[in-house]
Amino acid sequence: MAKSWKTVGLWIWYVFWALFANAAYVWILRPLVDDLALYGVLAAIAIILLWMTSLKRPIRRRWLIYTLFVLMAAEGYSTLAFASKLKQALVAMGMLLLLWLLAILVGRVRPVASLLGGASVVIAQVFLPLNDWAFLTHFRVLQDAQVNLRVQNSPEAPFAVIPVSGGQAIITIDSHVPTKQELEQRAMAATDSPNALYNVLQTAHGEYEVVELKSVGGHLEKVVPAPQDLARVNPLDLVRAFFPYELANWYVENGRIYEYLTPFLTDQQAVEAALDPAAYPASFQAIANQASAKEIANWDDCLAELGVRPNRAGFYVSNDQLVGLGAGRGSTVSMQAESVVGVGHFTSASDLQILLVGDNSLHVYDIRERKIVATYQGSPENPVPNDIRIGPLVSGGRDAIFVNASPAYILTVSPDGTWKRVYTAPSQSFRFEAVLTGVKPYPEIVTNDPSYLRNSPVRYFSAYRFEPGHGATGQLVRVWRVFRTNVVNVTPLHLAGVSGEVLALDIYGTGEYLVISPTNAPVLPAACAVLAAIIVAGWLYRPRQRGEGDAR
Repeated sequence: MAKSWKTVGLWIWYVFWALFANAAYVWILRPLVDDLALYGVLAAIAIILLWMTSLKRPIRRRWLIYTLFVLMAAEGYSTLAFASKLKQALVAMGMLLLLWLLAILVGRVRPVASLLGGASVVIAQVFLPLNDWAFLTHFRVLQDAQVNLRVQNSPEAPFAVIPVSGGQAIITIDSHVPTKQELEQRAMAATDSPNALYNVLQTAHGEYEVVELKSVGGHLEKVVPAPQDLARVNPLDLVRAFFPYELANWYVENGRIYEYLTPFLTDQQAVEAALDPAAYPASFQAIANQASAKEIANWDDCLAELGVRPNRAGFYVSNDQLVGLGAGRGSTVSMQAESVVGVGHFTSASDLQILLVGDNSLHVYDIRERKIVATYQGSPENPVPNDIRIGPLVSGGRDAIFVNASPAYILTVSPDGTWKRVYTAPSQSFRFEAVLTGVKPYPEIVTNDPSYLRNSPVRYFSAYRFEPGHGATGQLVRVWRVFRTNVVNVTPLHLAGVSGEVLALDIYGTGEYLVISPTNAPVLPAACAVLAAIIVAGWLYRPRQRGEGDAR
C-alpha cells in the first residue's frame, strides 16, 4: 500500500513539474532574457545551474531530460493553438510519442510518469495556449478565441464597441467563403457596373462576415448580430486598419451583412498621390472624406435592407460634418477633420469636449460652447498621425492626448487653449494603446514598448503611471509588463456579468483575441518563491540522505 501511494505521489510530482517548469519558463526565464539582454541571459543561466546543483547526481540527467521533454512538448503544441481539432490531435499524439521515446531512451525517465507530464502540458493548452500564459502574471484570461482573418487585407480584427443590455459588446469580422451556389447567384446578379463581375470573382475568397462578440455568462461568444445591434455600429470603426485606401463593401444576404475589400484608388492615382508630398495632407483629407461617405452610405443601405435605421451612439465625422451633437443625433457642424478620436475633458475638468484629428492637426470642440476651443498644428517634420489615444494622467485630472508618432509623445491642453508636450518616448517603436481609469490609485497608461537594454524593436505589453516633473515634462514609471508581443486593438470594455473594467485585445496577424481582467494575485512572486523553495529543498535533502547512508 505504501508503495502504491509513493507511485501516485511520484506521478503527481511529474505532472506538477511539467506545468511548473513551463510556467517558470514563461514567467521568469524568458522575461529575464527579453528585458535585460545579456544580463538576463546570465541570470537565467545562473538560475538553471542553481536548480541543477540541487539535484542528486544519479537523478540529474533524468530530470534535465524530462524538463527538456515537457518544455519542447509545450512549445511544439503551442504552434497548433488554433488549428483544426483533427490536426491538433494527430500532431500532438505524434509529437508526444516521438519526444517521449527520446526521453526514455536518452534520459531513462520513468515511462508512465513522464507520459502523464507530457499529456498534462498539452491538456493545459487546450484551455490557454502557452504564449498567453504570460498574461496570467497580472490578469485573469476570461476569453481566448479566434476569428479567421486574411493577413494580407486585415491583419487585425477591428473592434466596434456598442452598448447592449447590461454592458457592451463587440462587432467584428470573421472569414466567410461563399458556397458554389452563392457565387453563381452573385455572378448572375453582377450587372450594375462594367467591373461588377470582375469584383465578384476577385473577392470571392477574401470575404468576411460581420459577427458579434457578446457576453454570455461572463464570456464572449461569437453570434450573429441582431439588426438593432448593427444599427448602433459606426462603420468607420470596422475599417481603421486599411482606411482610406481600401474600401469596405458591405452587402446583405440571408439576413446577415458580409464584407469584401476593393482598392479605393487606382494604381495610377496612388502613385500620383505619393509623388506629390506637398499636396499629400490635402489629398489624404479628400480621399478620407470620399471613402468615409461611401462606406457610411453603403452601411446605411444594408441597415435599410435589414429593416432598421442607424442608431449610432457618440459622434463621428462624415464628409467634413461632425455628426451627433444632439437633437436626435442628427445635428451637425461643419468641421475640417478626418475622424473623432474620443470624448473627454481637455481644457476643463467639467465641460464635455470632443477631440478630432484633421489635416496634420488636432481640434478640441466644446459641446456646451458649440465651438472649437483649442487647435494643435503639427509640423512637416513631425506630423500628427491618426493613431491617438486619450485619458487622464492623474485621477480626476483633465484628459491628455497620447500621440503615436515617431517618437510617441503626450500633449496636454491648458484652460486657455495652450498645448504642452509633457512626455516624449525614448524609443521610436514605443506605442500607446489605452488608458485604464478603473484602477486605483492612479490611471494606468497601457503601452507596447521595447526593452530599454536590448537593441531590438520588439515591443511588450506594459503599463505605466505618469509622474509629473519639476519642469515642463514628466516621466513614466512602469507598473507592470506582460512579455507578450504583437498586442493590438487594446479596448477597455464593460461586460454583462463581469465586475469592473476588462480589456479586449488582438494578437496581430493571427486573428486571436483575448478578454482579460486585471488581478492583484501575486502570481510572479509566488512562482519565484516556489522555485527558490524547490532549489533549497534539494540542497537540504541531499546531506540528510548522505547522513542516513553513513548511519546505516
